[in-house]
Amino acid sequence: MNTNDLKNLPLTDWRKAFPLLSRDASNKLLMKQDVAVVGLYFQRVKMIDVYYRPLLIGFPLWKDSIERCLNPFFMQGFRNHKHLQLDIPIEQHAQQFEQALRHVQEQSFGLLKDEVKAEDWIKFLDYHRSHDVMLLNVFFKQADFLKHRLVIGLYLDDKKLIQSACDNAEKEMQYWKKYDSFERNMGKMDVWRENFYNMIGQRDEIMERIRINSMDKRFARLKESHLIL
Repeated sequence: MNTNDLKNLPLTDWRKAFPLLSRDASNKLLMKQDVAVVGLYFQRVKMIDVYYRPLLIGFPLWKDSIERCLNPFFMQGFRNHKHLQLDIPIEQHAQQFEQALRHVQEQSFGLLKDEVKAEDWIKFLDYHRSHDVMLLNVFFKQADFLKHRLVIGLYLDDKKLIQSACDNAEKEMQYWKKYDSFERNMGKMDVWRENFYNMIGQRDEIMERIRINSMDKRFARLKESHLIL
């Protein structure tokens, strides 16, 4: 077996397990999900042996340019039964796949289904934002999570979700005030707050951006799942 080749061994079984996901390049399986593109990214890890690491990945479709949509706004790892990073030795893929699949299914917050509840997205956003140490005080990343939560409410045109997103943002901004680095990186907090709330009045524009970005050649052929209340 050629351990330098990740193209066929992992993806065949993962595609069968998640038929809504389409192959994108040699290391990603993706689908469109109304306001985002989500799926699995397979990272090659070389230790003593060669492993691959499945990660839950998401790209925003609501950004103001397709170039910005191509930057993932999260990559979430999975844990094995020992609560360690889920890394699968390529040589043992066949033996470990079923167990690895269970971990991914249990820890993907229901985001890899044909219909995804808005509350599951919110649970994932809150969990990832609070548990990924790489995100702590990385304000532009934190801000994307708050905006994505608002965009979900706007897409579904649900007043409760929109209000919940606003309440969540206000709570987070109170925390951000403790850090001088926020304004050095993000500008004046009052300006950021105003821009955040302006998104509510820009719903039609945001929906049009989502429509246009989802039709880009890099995303157009992907299968679709949908948000539900």
